Amino acid sequence: MKKLLILLLLLTISNAEFVIERVDVTISDIGPDGGAKVHENIKMITYGDHSNSVYDSGITNNRLSFWSNSTGLKDVKIHVNPALVDIRDFRLRPQPRSKCNPIQGICHGELILDYWAYPAFENETAIYGTGLFEVDQYKPRTRRYTINPAALAFTKTPEDNIVLEKQVYLIVELPTDSVTLDVNPLPEEEELDLPTHINQLSWNDVVLVKLSLIFDVEGSIDEEVTDFFSNIAKGISDTLSSPHGLPLIGLLVLVVGSYLYIIMAKRRGEE
Repeated sequence: MKKLLILLLLLTISNAEFVIERVDVTISDIGPDGGAKVHENIKMITYGDHSNSVYDSGITNNRLSFWSNSTGLKDVKIHVNPALVDIRDFRLRPQPRSKCNPIQGICHGELILDYWAYPAFENETAIYGTGLFEVDQYKPRTRRYTINPAALAFTKTPEDNIVLEKQVYLIVELPTDSVTLDVNPLPEEEELDLPTHINQLSWNDVVLVKLSLIFDVEGSIDEEVTDFFSNIAKGISDTLSSPHGLPLIGLLVLVVGSYLYIIMAKRRGEE
């Protein structure tokens, strides 16, 4: 029955050789700097000998532009905004065709995308409005993460709200030690008594009006101590590498040398 419905859908779309079956965009491994891992599964249906031939010709092609142009599908893309996100370690893995029906001329294809999405940085500080998450360390050991809807590249309404179509899923895997403070809109059939810990949030077939996701992550005391000494070491390193570094070193040597000279002179006088 399912295959028959797929066939009827294909027959109703004039000259359609590629059709999106399902898109899963999963955000995970959210880090202290707001960076996150993004894993995308883009599943499609190929219809006819020509589309199958085109698909097979690109099975070793890891350029996303090839697949976007060849299929003509709007969801064959990276679902984050490159203008607001620093994309690193991008990897595209086309999968061989599967579940083929020679009579109907239908096959199933899949593109797997993996990459890291970071904010843009200036002088080691994240630029506001970039990255998938804004991070605010408002307590010594606690960071607050706020999702940045503008950094997501799904279909959007004129009011800039995200539209997740029936076959498109957005999934966010939250850190294990996080406490979720706000979620809007709530995933379908989800009832949450906030604040609480949530492992995963998933949205599908919905308009995300004023998308909001805010959660806190509290670090350990060991992490706080490590950060404290790291900041001291960094401060010293930055000072020494600045234009005032050499004069400061000279002054420090002079002060230490003077102190040692005074101590030694005092000991000689006591002798």
